[in-house]
Amino acid sequence: MKQDREKWNSRYTRHDVTIPDPDPFLTENASLLTKGTALDLAAGLGANALFLARSGYGVDAIDISFPALLRLKAEADRLSLDIRPIVADLDTYPVPINRYDLVAIFYFFSPPIMSSIRNCMKRGGLLVCSTYNYRHTSIKPGFTRKYLVPRGGLAPYVHGLDIVLNENEAGEAGNLSRLIARKR
Repeated sequence: MKQDREKWNSRYTRHDVTIPDPDPFLTENASLLTKGTALDLAAGLGANALFLARSGYGVDAIDISFPALLRLKAEADRLSLDIRPIVADLDTYPVPINRYDLVAIFYFFSPPIMSSIRNCMKRGGLLVCSTYNYRHTSIKPGFTRKYLVPRGGLAPYVHGLDIVLNENEAGEAGNLSRLIARKR
């Protein structure tokens, strides 16, 4: 936990790191977005949180890195967007029950978190997820395997949700698993 925090804090305090564009998987599926309350897990600098807030959501943006969320909060304030940063380790953070109309998870995977996602979503809530899968080690051999989606993709982790879109091996190298699902 402390090692993760130090790694991400170091990355996000560099002056050459800027807030990127929102993930194309999110923007390309913007027609599925409504309004309400959103949760952006492992938000980093918050490109997706900013996009969701511009799309009409109040956003809880959770990340382990205080410097990342400080930069996100400054940008949200500058743009008058409703984003609430929460510094937390997702391996231990208890997500609220029945609170969110949308949950966004990009480039983060943890089976325990995935099992609690359904409970934090409201009925009709949408999950949008894109993260690295088991094939990612062919690109980054040192990547920690426990944070990679195994063969079979994300669908086994979202019991009780209706799958709208499921791509087990997406991206140029097939190293992404992407999923959109809705809570009944």
